[in-house]
Amino acid sequence: MTFYHLILYLQEKLQQTLPGRQAHNLMISSDRHREFYPIPENAKKSSVLMLLYEKESDIKTVFIVRPAYDGVHSNQVSFPGGGFDSSDGSLEKTALRETTEEIGVDSNRIEIIGGLSELYIPPSNFLVKPFVGYTNDIGMLIPDQHEVERIVEIDVKNFIGTHNIKMRKIRLSSGLEFDTPYYDVANLVIWGATAMILREFGEVCSGIEL
Repeated sequence: MTFYHLILYLQEKLQQTLPGRQAHNLMISSDRHREFYPIPENAKKSSVLMLLYEKESDIKTVFIVRPAYDGVHSNQVSFPGGGFDSSDGSLEKTALRETTEEIGVDSNRIEIIGGLSELYIPPSNFLVKPFVGYTNDIGMLIPDQHEVERIVEIDVKNFIGTHNIKMRKIRLSSGLEFDTPYYDVANLVIWGATAMILREFGEVCSGIEL
């Protein structure tokens, strides 16, 4: 499937019923299986962007690796994104703004295709809305000096199917330890909310060949 046909495919599929929680639960860690997390009224709205583009004849998406810090998402792999600001006007605009800030891609060069299912992240109290977008001109990727340790570009075919999904034990800075499924790609451990979003994207794209 060409990049152009993938975009057309996603424009249609993302308007249909999404796999949502069913897909998310396939990548959920053992500590979250122990209890149900209702979404609290004070959950912080946020969004992320899965940005698709063609490079060297491959269809890629871009991730950021967070720097080490004293927080729940230290060193984790994620999509560009962050908290909603009232000046954004919408969560879609939040995702575009954060993408420009964190990896240097001009939001005017990005077209939003649609959204995936929102998910709640208990440790940080974020309610995340993932968007999928594309660009025909990725340009130079420039990491934010404070929020991004490094940028990683990965072929999206790595997230269609289950061939790169493994299990491992994760230990957080708090001392909490648990087993979790993750994507083993590009020498990265992609787990948590990012893995849940990727699993839903993979389910949406199941049956296609890239």
